[in-house]
Amino acid sequence: MDRIIALLSALVGLIALGGALLVHNNADANLARQADEIAELRLALSQLPAAAAPAPAPVVAEGDGAVAALSARLAELEQTVRLQAAAPAEAATPQVAVLAPAPAEAGPAAAPAADGPTTDCIPSGTRFMAQAGDSFPICRTRAVVSVSAVGEGSAIIEGAGPVVAGGFGNLAVPGCTVMVFSADPSGYAEMRVSCV
Repeated sequence: MDRIIALLSALVGLIALGGALLVHNNADANLARQADEIAELRLALSQLPAAAAPAPAPVVAEGDGAVAALSARLAELEQTVRLQAAAPAEAATPQVAVLAPAPAEAGPAAAPAADGPTTDCIPSGTRFMAQAGDSFPICRTRAVVSVSAVGEGSAIIEGAGPVVAGGFGNLAVPGCTVMVFSADPSGYAEMRVSCV
């Protein structure tokens, strides 16, 4: 009887040792995977300023056509934002005259519209926070950003669909894009709309 108890004790000890080794190996594998993901994120973050530079020539040298196209598009959007920001300062007519035309017209219009809102709106190219259910008009355009849902790493925007953090989506108004900078489970997303 003592032998059976001793053998059972040894067997339980071996099972416990095997379980401990299994947990340790899984923890090591998870740590290695997380270290790889952190290294990839650091690499992506170190390349981010190069993609955001106005001149895309260094990116083209790397041979990545998609990054070069995004960089060129970003430079074009930044130039448009600078021009739109300078336009109100140079305009001699009061803002009331801008609101005079009727808002309803047949067919879709180009993104920058003289009859778009100039107050209680988000200026094109400005970063802002939104949550599910929010709807914001974009100044001097007919674009309206309506957020349907915000989750871990993505936001669902009417007209653009789901947009992952760091990605772009096209709005229903031609020439208007939305970029989601961040989206978290608390329900908030940081984004920017640019219209050309």
